[in-house]
Amino acid sequence: MSNIDHPPPELVLGTRLNSRVPEADQQRQRAEVEEILRRLCGQPGVILADEVGMGKTFVALAVAYCFAVLSARGAVIIMVPANLIDKWTQDLHTFCDLYLDNRRAVDRDRATRKELTDPTAVRYGVARHSVDLMKLLDDAPRERCHLIFLAHGAMSRRQTDKWIRLTLIAEALRRHGRGKASRLIQVKSQIHRFLAELLGALGEERAQEKGQGLWEKLLRTDPGAWKDIYNRAVRNDHKKLGDDPVPKAVVRALPRVDLKALAEKLEDMPLRARGGESRVSERLDDIRVALRGVEEELWKDLLAQAQWRSPLLVMDEAHHLKNPGTALARQLRSPDLEKDLRTGDGAMAKAFDRMLFLTATPFQLGHHELVRVLERFEDVRWDAQLGDPEDFRRRIRALSECLNESQRSAIRLQQSWSRLSPDDCDGDGDAWWNRLLDLPRETMNKRQAAVVDAYHAAKRGHDAAQQALQPWIVRYNKGVYWAGTHPPIPRRRRMDGAAVVGGDPASGLCIPPQQLLPFFLAARSAVNPRQDLLGEALSSSFEAFRFTRENRVPEKDEQDEPVATAALAHSRWYLDQFDEALETCSGTMHPKIDATVRKTVDLWETGEKVLVFAFYRHTCRALRVHISREIERRVIVCAQRRFRDNGQSRTPEEIKRTLDKIQNNYFDQSESAERSASPGRRAIDAALEEILRSHAAAFDKARVLPEQLTDLKNVMRSFLRTETTLVRCFPIVEVDDIDAPEAVAKTIHHCDGSGVSLRRKFDGFIEFLCAGCSSPEERDWYLEAARRTRTGGIGVKRDDDDDDDPDEKSGQGTLPNVRVAMGATRRETRVRLMRAFNTPFFPDILVCSQVMGEGVDLQRFCRHIIHHDLDWNPSTIEQRTGRIDRLGCKAEGRHPIDVYLPYLAGTADERQYRVMSDRERWFRIVMGQDEVARLITPDSDGIIPLPDAISTALTFRLDLPPV
Repeated sequence: MSNIDHPPPELVLGTRLNSRVPEADQQRQRAEVEEILRRLCGQPGVILADEVGMGKTFVALAVAYCFAVLSARGAVIIMVPANLIDKWTQDLHTFCDLYLDNRRAVDRDRATRKELTDPTAVRYGVARHSVDLMKLLDDAPRERCHLIFLAHGAMSRRQTDKWIRLTLIAEALRRHGRGKASRLIQVKSQIHRFLAELLGALGEERAQEKGQGLWEKLLRTDPGAWKDIYNRAVRNDHKKLGDDPVPKAVVRALPRVDLKALAEKLEDMPLRARGGESRVSERLDDIRVALRGVEEELWKDLLAQAQWRSPLLVMDEAHHLKNPGTALARQLRSPDLEKDLRTGDGAMAKAFDRMLFLTATPFQLGHHELVRVLERFEDVRWDAQLGDPEDFRRRIRALSECLNESQRSAIRLQQSWSRLSPDDCDGDGDAWWNRLLDLPRETMNKRQAAVVDAYHAAKRGHDAAQQALQPWIVRYNKGVYWAGTHPPIPRRRRMDGAAVVGGDPASGLCIPPQQLLPFFLAARSAVNPRQDLLGEALSSSFEAFRFTRENRVPEKDEQDEPVATAALAHSRWYLDQFDEALETCSGTMHPKIDATVRKTVDLWETGEKVLVFAFYRHTCRALRVHISREIERRVIVCAQRRFRDNGQSRTPEEIKRTLDKIQNNYFDQSESAERSASPGRRAIDAALEEILRSHAAAFDKARVLPEQLTDLKNVMRSFLRTETTLVRCFPIVEVDDIDAPEAVAKTIHHCDGSGVSLRRKFDGFIEFLCAGCSSPEERDWYLEAARRTRTGGIGVKRDDDDDDDPDEKSGQGTLPNVRVAMGATRRETRVRLMRAFNTPFFPDILVCSQVMGEGVDLQRFCRHIIHHDLDWNPSTIEQRTGRIDRLGCKAEGRHPIDVYLPYLAGTADERQYRVMSDRERWFRIVMGQDEVARLITPDSDGIIPLPDAISTALTFRLDLPPV
């Protein structure tokens, strides 16, 4: 591996800076790449564990590129969760544009042979099943992929590939259909008539010209010729095969497969369609069962004995390897032949020269689990540069011992700390702690002395464990301040509890007196704080409570803990009282819903986008409706205030007429005949056309089509036309006194609460379309998302808030400014909403369930997030916040990211907040979220908050030393 110690010259990451990523991040990523390459020269693997949103993908792609082009040992395999493959391939295109000189990403399945053999091509393929991987590995060297994105689980899924089944049938007939096997010989001459139905390929048969005759020809031909035979018969070019349908490894494995049972079933194949369709289908089903059995044995044997090699495995979400018994981990280990072999076992054993694991959460693993992840590095193909494998095992055992001692001492510290009383702590946490460390021991009481002793023991254990971890893990934590800002700008600003509405951050939101009774009843009826389903639901919304009350189970999305059924038999009296108490609250807004709505719409009024997270689907729906109604109310209130500030008074009816007049004069009059268009319409069109003209060179370079420019202009106009935009941005007070071009200019240059004008937002979006999209397809997706943004009212249905039918009128009407994305929302709709939220247009507010809490980017135009529903696990909150705290986010280097955590005082909500906050502090010290959850339970008494000085001193620092 000595030739992989320095990046090739075309990798310009960190050496040729671009304007899209902060300089400090580019240089950090370059340093990480060089250090990982250096370490992999002499050790089998490295874990890259940077925090969420710091660009691990680009670092990993840089390392993968280096191995792919500097090694002659095949493609680099990048294993990722199946739902993230598209994101990784898009990131590869972006990576090539930003950080590779004169190189471009080329999709193996979509490229011509000329494109594949171009010296500037970075070839990649996608394998969602193991058969896809086998096909990609078969390619000729000049066309072979540099990178293959392999889905987690691809190697262990049961195969149902029609070409493999056809190969097995052909081989069974060839092997057993000769000599005295007269029946099977007859079947061989007639089976082509039933193959389309047997293989589930009726569509294939209809798509090609020769019909059943094609199957007959394929059966008589070697599989290596099938691609050309099939493509000559297919009428539609899009349906032609781009690769040999049967991997060479399958053909080589056939002699080892026992096909006798399949041949026996084939003997029962009907020669003619006699006995009716049911009899024919029954015989075909018997053959399908035999095929599945043979196919499964083929894949077990094939994957266990596959002979292939790759210079590097990049494993995303590598924390899933923590259990060596999982299918993912078993794929890397040589199978134990004495045990039952499962499909995929050993499929990648000793196939890789080196490994790079990615995870943002290494210390949420238990220390034993982290060791088990590191042990997977032993599954590489060991070479002389790695030294003696036993030395690796000794190092891992020594690391395990260090982690054991570090964990024991950290737990002892937590236990000693939990015994402190408020009288033991004098004043501010950090200041008190620093004073305590300097005090003579004889002046301390027993609890204080125990804590100090435990701290020093924990520090010794931490330092030894950190030194042992250093070679194996590279981890950067996000800074408290944005890099390079003077004076320093905080990266985040957090508002907890009542601070969401400007109250005391040390206390929760108050419950109005008239709403206290149901919350009091919830507190009294809770038997177990660990499963206070009614109390938690009531703290979210009245709607979530009613559903949980009626169905005895909460309707949540993607929760960490298994859903328990509410045991309500003991609470019958309380349930009756609940029903009566909620009746008294009818027509009033839930106190936390009220706080979230007010904060959201306050931010909306300043022109900001807001991301809101909740667990309960009924809460998501309620938030959407209440936020929409509040925006409708604020439209009038905001307009009246603007007139009042100018010494004028307007009724709601007069406000409505003013807005109608602006819409008519500036947007609605036809542009078909310029003479008939109003001055306002001409001014709007001129301003939008000037924006587009200013980007003409970029549009030409990106080959943006004229019709796409027309769509973009129409989207901008439609967005500006809405009442919710006009009331915030248009000079409505001056509408009768200002000329049209000046009114339009004031609108376009109106700034939001972050000081970003509409013009700057439009420019930024256009720049992203032209230079930031990873491919023309991605640009089309964003333009489609913007084009399909609705500007009129939207009906909210009970079962799916985001129906695609624009004529949907059922349910309550809501504004297009606020949308919902949750488990009931179709996946394609969620993806489109994500893209639309990353435009300057609607939606302004996106209410999400946990289904959007990981793997999506929502940061381009948003820097405000409200965690309406909290979680016992602080890493869930961090993952959600990571949706807008990412490279290239709106706040980057200019403003804090504002994070709001509202909770209701004196309720199950406050208990969850206190426990989550305590766990958050101790996660940095005690390894493993399960261990921390065991120490700090939902029914734990309040613990003295841990000073930042302790958590800072005991947090693992595994970043690279400054150059």
